[in-house]
Amino acid sequence: MTAAESSDAVEASDPRPGVRRRLRGRLARPASRVLLGSVVGQGAVLAASPLITRFYGPGDLGALAVVTALSSIVGAVAPLGWDRAVVVPRAEGAARAVVLLAVMSVVTISAIAGVVAYAGRHVWAEATGTPLLVDAWWVCPVTVLAVALQRVVTSSLARRRDYVALGRRSALQGLGQVACNLALAPLGGSWGLVLGLAVGRATALVGTRRRHAPEHLRPPHATVRPPGRRRVRGRLVGAVVSRYRRFPLVSTWSGLINVMGQQAPMLLLAALHGSPSIGALALTMRVLGSPVGIVADAVALQVDGQTGAIVRRRAGGVEASVRRVLLPLAALAVVGLVVCVLAAPVTFPVVFGEAWSGAATSAMLLAPAFGAQLVASPVSRLLPLLERQGTQLAWDLARLVATSGAIVGSSLAGATVTTSIAVWSSASVVSYAVMLGLVVRAARCADRPRAAH
Repeated sequence: MTAAESSDAVEASDPRPGVRRRLRGRLARPASRVLLGSVVGQGAVLAASPLITRFYGPGDLGALAVVTALSSIVGAVAPLGWDRAVVVPRAEGAARAVVLLAVMSVVTISAIAGVVAYAGRHVWAEATGTPLLVDAWWVCPVTVLAVALQRVVTSSLARRRDYVALGRRSALQGLGQVACNLALAPLGGSWGLVLGLAVGRATALVGTRRRHAPEHLRPPHATVRPPGRRRVRGRLVGAVVSRYRRFPLVSTWSGLINVMGQQAPMLLLAALHGSPSIGALALTMRVLGSPVGIVADAVALQVDGQTGAIVRRRAGGVEASVRRVLLPLAALAVVGLVVCVLAAPVTFPVVFGEAWSGAATSAMLLAPAFGAQLVASPVSRLLPLLERQGTQLAWDLARLVATSGAIVGSSLAGATVTTSIAVWSSASVVSYAVMLGLVVRAARCADRPRAAH
C-alpha cells in the first residue's frame, strides 16, 4: 500500500472524516498563517518574561522603554510614509518604485539619526534619565534602521500576500529578541534588553528575504536586462512621487503622531512620577502587548492583503469585508478583558515575582484600552488604503492630545500614577471608538458609488 493510499484509508476510518479537512482549511487561511508565526514569536517573548524579570530590574526595563519609545518614534518617520503606499498601486512596477523610495528614505533618515544621537548623547541621556545612552548612543539609530526596514518589507510581503513569509517574520523577530535578551543577561546592565529590539528585527529581515532560483533555472527574461530599463525606472519613480505624494506629505506625520500617541504617555508618566514607574509599566505593556500584537498584526496584514485587493478592484464589498473582521475581534476582546481582570492579581506576583506585583494593577486598568486597540487597530489600515490620510492624521492628533492631556492633567491635579493610568486608559478607549466609526463610514462611502452604479 502506498503512503497516499494509507493516508486515505486512515481518513476513511476516522469517525469524523471532515475534521482533518476543516483543520487543514483553517490553517491555510491567510490570518492563520500569520497568526501561527506571531504565536511563536510573541509567545516566546511572553514565555521569557518570568526570566527577564529575574535577570533584569525595573531600571533596566525603564531603559528598554526609553530606547523603544525613541526608536519607534523615529522609525515611524524614517520611511517618509512610502511604506504605507506600497499596497496601494495597481501596477507592480509602480509598487517596486514605491519600495525603492521607502528604502532610500530609511537609509537617509537613519544616518541623520546617528549623527543627532552622537552629537547629543549627553543631552539625551540626561533628559531621559538613561545614562546608557552616553556610551550606547548608536543603539537607537541601529534600531531605527531595523524597525523602519521591517515596516517596508512587511508592507511588500502583504501586497504579495506572502503570508508564509509574514508568519516566518513574526516568529523570527520574537525568537531573535529573546535569544539576545537571555544571551547577554550575564553581562549585567541593560544591554541585552536594548539590543534585543534591533537583533529581533534584523533576524526577521534576514529570514524573510526572497530566495532566487539558480541562474540556469531562471526564465530567459529574468537574466537579461531590457534596454532603457534605467530611463524607464527614473521616469516611473518620478511619476510615482507625483501620484502618491500625499503619503510622504501627510502619512509621514500621521505615522509620527500615531506612534507618539502610543509612546508619549509612557515617557510622560516617567517624567511626572519617576523612572521606576517605567519599569513596572513596561512589564505590563510587554505582557498585554504580546497577545494583542499576535492577533492585531495577523488581522491587519489580512486587511492589507484581502481588503486592499477589494479596494483595488473597485467593485464594492469594502464595508462587508470590514464587518467580517470586526465581529470576531470584538468577541475576542471581551473574553480577553474578563480573563485579564480576573487573573492578573493572582498570576503577576507568582509568575514575575513579588517585586512586580504592582504591575497587576496597571494590567487591570489598561485591559479595556488594549481590548479597544485589538478591535480598532487592524481595520484602521483601511484609511490609507482608501487614501484618506487626512482623516488618519486628524484622528492620530486627537488621540495624542487626548491621552497625553489626560496624563498631564491628572498628574498636575495631584493624582497618583495609578489614577493617571486609569484616565489614560479611558481616553484610549474613547479614541479607538471614534476610529471604528471613521473606518465604517469610510468603507460605506467607498461602496456607495459602486452600489449606485
